[in-house]
Amino acid sequence: MCSTQGVCRNRRSSTSIPHLGFRAPFPLLITLFLIQLLQPAFNSGDVQAVIYWSNSSGTADEFSWTNGGSDKGLFGDPTLVGGNTLVFAPTNFRAESVDGKSAITSDRLQFDLIADPGKEIKSIKITESGDYGILYEGKVSAGGAIFITNLEQYEVRKELFEMDPAMPITPPPYEGFWGGQVEVAELGWSHIRVVLNNNLIAISMPGSIAWIEKKDFGVNIEIIIPEPATIGLLALGSLVFLGKKK
Repeated sequence: MCSTQGVCRNRRSSTSIPHLGFRAPFPLLITLFLIQLLQPAFNSGDVQAVIYWSNSSGTADEFSWTNGGSDKGLFGDPTLVGGNTLVFAPTNFRAESVDGKSAITSDRLQFDLIADPGKEIKSIKITESGDYGILYEGKVSAGGAIFITNLEQYEVRKELFEMDPAMPITPPPYEGFWGGQVEVAELGWSHIRVVLNNNLIAISMPGSIAWIEKKDFGVNIEIIIPEPATIGLLALGSLVFLGKKK
């Protein structure tokens, strides 16, 4: 199909996305579907090659971490703050759509946590934030999920991020800030693997621009000392597990 300026474009098949409110290219729908479909498969932590942090292993006041990295390196390297929080300053974690060309940017973060002897990891809390802009007409969204695996007894917990404002974001306003958080509490585990799937999506209409970017990301690790009764049960469980292993 040719415009009055003589510029021709190929006609592309499209279908509607009810929650987005306008028509989007069919390949985008396939990509979005695959992201949601394959997220649980990434939980193992070794599905893809990992770009390790420069400090992929380290020690905090009450725990240590190992095997830290992400598939694309978009999170960057963390800094330990306050003795129990890993703080990231992502760079180039941005999705930008121009003139109707949709964009998806995603990365998968992973690391292992080991509590100090006699202690347990009680909870993991993730907070993230960034900004966005929509010129004329478009939509942006951010989302993700956390998978926590007990590496001693193989039990998995999964939670989805809660986003503010609710996603997707549409104008007005045309520029603003967004944030998200997720917490997995009452764990009581001493050796875990944390996997985070994060994605940013920007969709614009022809003649418009939409973008969304992640600026801050933090992982707070809460450590506890088990009650005496709990310690006894843990010790008994460990003996039974070792007996079965032998």
